[in-house]
Amino acid sequence: MAKLYYSAASSSAERLGAEITELCSYIYAAEHRLLTLVREFDEQKGWECLGFHTCAHWLNFKCGIDMNTARERVRVANALGKLPKIDARFATGALSYSKVRAMTRIADESNEDYLLMIAKHGTAYHVEKLVSKYRRVERLRDAEAACTVYDNRQLDYHYDCDGCLVIKGRFPAEQGALIVKALEMAMEKDFGTSRASRGAPTNQSRLERRSNKTAFSNMAPTFPRKRPGESRVIAPCWA
Repeated sequence: MAKLYYSAASSSAERLGAEITELCSYIYAAEHRLLTLVREFDEQKGWECLGFHTCAHWLNFKCGIDMNTARERVRVANALGKLPKIDARFATGALSYSKVRAMTRIADESNEDYLLMIAKHGTAYHVEKLVSKYRRVERLRDAEAACTVYDNRQLDYHYDCDGCLVIKGRFPAEQGALIVKALEMAMEKDFGTSRASRGAPTNQSRLERRSNKTAFSNMAPTFPRKRPGESRVIAPCWA
């Protein structure tokens, strides 16, 4: 009896699953048609004739789509016009919008087939992860981006209300590693607080830390002294 029950339940689940996936395919095909119309509308600047600032603003007002989503829809729609293979698969309902959205961030004629292979055998998460890693590698390779990171170096520090120095900075990874190492070496040399020697807090260690704090406060004249709560930004001045 139980076997018949589970067999019937399994058969019902399979039927419902098949109906859901079939309906999803129709939805994906309809989304493709929607994006095709959006692309044509954007190319013809129909939104401008109707008095809107951008196509995304028109979608936001007329279709009830929030601005970020509307901008993304327009981007994907325009990208599909240059990706015939992905566009064709999307039109048949074989690809979800989530996968298409991710692929259009990096797709071109040279990698369409590879991305379609990943989309066919993987989930939307797999496609998103691949695209994310690809874009990260591209950013690391981008010399201009590296120069931007270098030019945006910054060091900010201020004295807290209890007299402690608070430091905050932004540096390229290699330079940041050197700065962290230098700070650790300074702490180990002057205050004896190496990571290896740190143990459970004791009254003696607390007393030592207070002494170290006093010693560090005595070093404060090496920095421009400011009132508590004030901050100072030091522009990058090293080569």
